[in-house]
Amino acid sequence: MSAGTHIADTPAARLARTIRHGLPVLLLILASMLYLGTRYRIAIDDQVDKCLPPYTVFLVDRHDDAIARDGLYAFPAGERMAPFFPMQMQVVKRVVGLPGDTVSVTAQTTRVEGRTVGEGLDLAGTLGAPAAQFVRVVVVPADAVWIMGATRDSFDSRYWGPLPRQQIIGRAYALF
Repeated sequence: MSAGTHIADTPAARLARTIRHGLPVLLLILASMLYLGTRYRIAIDDQVDKCLPPYTVFLVDRHDDAIARDGLYAFPAGERMAPFFPMQMQVVKRVVGLPGDTVSVTAQTTRVEGRTVGEGLDLAGTLGAPAAQFVRVVVVPADAVWIMGATRDSFDSRYWGPLPRQQIIGRAYALF
């Protein structure tokens, strides 16, 4: 090629350059979206009376499966919460009891290893049962956790017992 000659800048040549330069960026963006989309979920508490006030929106990390006391975790409502919540609805509660912990539920308080973690059994009437039906002492099994909301009217382990560990979707983080 001589100094005065150049390749024509045709639409096809521009498209080829754009693809050559843009394709790696597009693939990186798509891979990032795929990773983020499979790792994270958003959970929204649209109830008027929140079980973890004042939060409404939570980020759920589906790859973080390390359980820690007082951490927030998401799980499907399942049969334990039917018919009040749809079976596949994602629920977020706080882990207050770990395997081996002794949980004592009375009409006034719920204690884990002697530490008060909740008050009352306010939903007993709504569930059509006397509060005495839910009073008990439980040792959390090796493959389960005890979960609770922060309010007296949270539908949680006080009413249906330990949550099997394999049902936890991931760790949740309160956003707002």
